[in-house]
Parts: sequence; C-alpha cells; structure tokens
Amino acid sequence: MLATLLITVVMMLGSAVLCQANVPQQGQVEGDVVQVFPTTIVIRDDRGHITILQLNSRTQMGGPLKPGDKVVAFITPYGVTSVQLKPNMALIP
Repeated sequence: MLATLLITVVMMLGSAVLCQANVPQQGQVEGDVVQVFPTTIVIRDDRGHITILQLNSRTQMGGPLKPGDKVVAFITPYGVTSVQLKPNMALIP
C-alpha cells in the first residue's frame, strides 16, 4: 500500500525530485525490487526503507529485473553506476 502511494507520488511529481532526496550520494543500496520503470527502480531494504534509483544511459544493469528480485545498487556522486542481482547465499553449501 505504501509502495503504491509512493509510486503514484513519483509519477505525479517526477522521479528526479524525489530521487535526490532519498538516495545516498555514494555507496551501495541493497534490497528487494518493488517496482521497475524504464528509467527508475524502486527498492525496499530489510528495514522497510524505500529507495528510488534514477537510472541513466551509463547505468550497468545485471540483467532484466522484476519485482521481488534481491539487488545491490552501486551509487557515486555522478549517479547509479550499476544495479546487480544479489547471489542467493542459501544455495551455497
């Protein structure tokens, strides 16, 4: 419900405004994909915090993403550089 409301607000106000407010300037963000748009990915971390990632032409994607995928995104002051699927650690003996 909260994710749906957030996505509606993003679409109404424009994702760039909100992305600057809730994305760290650098580092990495891990979590579950909530929603995927052509230039935006919404991620929820283990604590329930929502992060909206604005993708650009230089963002490297680790494959097609869908809601429910676990990902890690790498962020620099210049934007989101990479979004990769997290390996499933439960499969490793």
